[in-house]
Amino acid sequence: MVPPQLSLVGRRGSAFAFAPLDRPGEVTVEGRVSGPAAAWSTSKVLIVAAYLDTAVDGRPDRISAGNRRLVAAALTRSDETSVNLIRDQIVGRPGPAMTLVLRSIGDKSTRVPDRYLGTMVWSIREQVRFMAALDAGRVVSPAASRYLLRAMRPMAAHSWGLGRVGATAYKGGWLRADTATRQMGIVDGFAVAIITTTGPAVRQNDGDSAHVKQLNRLARQLQQRLEFEKACR
Repeated sequence: MVPPQLSLVGRRGSAFAFAPLDRPGEVTVEGRVSGPAAAWSTSKVLIVAAYLDTAVDGRPDRISAGNRRLVAAALTRSDETSVNLIRDQIVGRPGPAMTLVLRSIGDKSTRVPDRYLGTMVWSIREQVRFMAALDAGRVVSPAASRYLLRAMRPMAAHSWGLGRVGATAYKGGWLRADTATRQMGIVDGFAVAIITTTGPAVRQNDGDSAHVKQLNRLARQLQQRLEFEKACR
């Protein structure tokens, strides 16, 4: 039985999800946040994936030096201008292109709009499945998956949350004090995602606000839960 301090069952305001990378179909989801789970800047990873799929045939070696800099800025600094320039190079409409990437890995529920991509509703369950697929080389192509994982290295100012518990790749999303802050990533052999609406919110370098303190706390709790899960295997 899971110790109560390691469980979010019945909790509101925060949630986490995880799955072992060697058993990605076994997704555990606990906790709950109110309202739709907008992706915010975690959608930037999917935007780059759709660009890789449609513009360079899944081959990162075909990305120009300039576009490599844009991808790096989008996934490390969460730079909006950079990701918009990558988005504009997606062949066809971005919503269907991004949705197709998700369908290719078995996500049958998430739908991406053509505008305001950060408002797409992307559950933490499906984000865990996405991260597990990245680790398995199934997002667009093995080379594209490896490229995305290497690029998901937030700068120091955004290294809270999963960045405090040894994540090898992760991306966060945030907007305002009254909206959720979230991250998805890879931690110690697990695909993971965390989300919270619990304050206080801290202003970030992009001018938006994130629930840093609570996400740090949630990431530590998740880390302890993963250690428990591994000990029980």
